[in-house]
Amino acid sequence: MESDNNKQNPSNSDAEESKSHSEMVAEGEAQEIDHQKAAFEAAQKAEREILYIRAEFDNYKKRLLKDQDTAIKMANKNMVSEIVSVLDLFEHAIAHSSKLKSKGDNDVTNFVTGIEMTRSELIQLLSKFGVELIGQVGETFDPLKHEAISEVEAQGQTTNTVHSVVQKGCMLHGKLLKPARVVVVKARE
Repeated sequence: MESDNNKQNPSNSDAEESKSHSEMVAEGEAQEIDHQKAAFEAAQKAEREILYIRAEFDNYKKRLLKDQDTAIKMANKNMVSEIVSVLDLFEHAIAHSSKLKSKGDNDVTNFVTGIEMTRSELIQLLSKFGVELIGQVGETFDPLKHEAISEVEAQGQTTNTVHSVVQKGCMLHGKLLKPARVVVVKARE
């Protein structure tokens, strides 16, 4: 009789089969959606990683170019330091020749003028290549730019200023190469 019931009511068994088939299709679609979401998230993560790596590489290139530029600018620092020492010799020659120049001998005057002009040209040439001379009488003593070799008490001068410059210092592209060696005015006791 049961079999007769099944024969008479075939839609009941078909409904169960179709329900399980529709559940399987829904499950398959849900798995496909989950798979697509996972693939989308993986693609987004990969894209973020690529952007991060690209930014890191760009920063690396910029650092490398900056380091290379600095290396090129500072390549001649030893030569510049030596040239500034020669410039000090010109300064001493000019200081000592001022007495001779005042005597009025044309040959001596022309010679001293030539030394002064050579010194000026040398200063202009150095500044063209990023060299800044430091150490001027009367400026405030700065331990980052000056090396105090002695102190003196001087009337009419402000304490902690440069009284005299023994040797010029220099900076190359804003970096200290050689501090100026100076005598500093000290406070009276």
